[in-house]
Amino acid sequence: MMSSRSLQRSLLVIALIAIALAVLPFVAPRQWIVLFTEICALLAIAMMWNLLAGFGGIVFMGFHVFIGIGGYILFVTANALGVMPFPLVIASAAGCAVFAFAVTPVLFRLTGAQLAIGTWVIAEVVRLIVYHTDFLGAGGGISLVAMRGVPRDIRLLLTFATAAVILVIALTTTLILMQGRFGLALRAIRDNPVAAEAMGVSIRRTQTIILVIAAAIAGAAGGAYYLIALQISPTSGFSINWTAAILFIVILGGIGTIEGPIVGAVVYFVLRETMSGTGATYFIVLGLLAIIVTLFAPKGIWGYVRTSTGIDVLPIRRRSPVSV
Repeated sequence: MMSSRSLQRSLLVIALIAIALAVLPFVAPRQWIVLFTEICALLAIAMMWNLLAGFGGIVFMGFHVFIGIGGYILFVTANALGVMPFPLVIASAAGCAVFAFAVTPVLFRLTGAQLAIGTWVIAEVVRLIVYHTDFLGAGGGISLVAMRGVPRDIRLLLTFATAAVILVIALTTTLILMQGRFGLALRAIRDNPVAAEAMGVSIRRTQTIILVIAAAIAGAAGGAYYLIALQISPTSGFSINWTAAILFIVILGGIGTIEGPIVGAVVYFVLRETMSGTGATYFIVLGLLAIIVTLFAPKGIWGYVRTSTGIDVLPIRRRSPVSV
């Protein structure tokens, strides 16, 4: 069983992360703010993919569809209303949640490789629709004209704050869901859906809820990410490169853990910032590192550390009570 002390300790860790993020803009150089904004947004997205695939067994290969939809909703809404876009990440979250709910009747008729391919097809269909819609700027995309006149320093700080809040929400949501009965049901479906259903778990309802939650937070994070560039296009917003980065972060760090994506994101951004100018060498190193970790540490870096040391910073595993 999961003790209240364990939950309190985990919430304390997240509170410390939130405090560190709040202090960061006051101690870090201004040029780092953009980098940390990217880290917060991409880590939140990776955690949501991990919530689906790592904890729920739903391999959503078209997860970048929520990043694109979230970004477009934010841009279109902000431009139409002519207001500051930061609170409108809520609209991005709501739009992605509605879209996720709408596709579940078709999506969850598929399983395994069919589900993975089906999700990618959905993302590609949405990209093509946006690409051929003049109202959305077609292939050229749209710019966030509502941000004109806002000083750059203020824009960067508010963008970072938005991404940081979304990350804290993603961490807290994952922790609370996985430490409760819902998380137990979700992992039961992942491990043996037939047995889970026999025990009274509603598979379709559980999968729908987790997809809607993951889509909402990923959509909000996607909107926050594109506040950095102030422009979004079908090529960038619905790029498969998003899913490639997410896969690398989650699998390298440790799929099916809360700490894994955090570790994977640190490794990913360290490599990107130190090797991105090396051309093909950068991608070779990423590939080799992914292969090495998959072969020698299939549970990821954090899984290896946890197995070797017994450290569990954000525990979610349930233990049976010991009889005395």
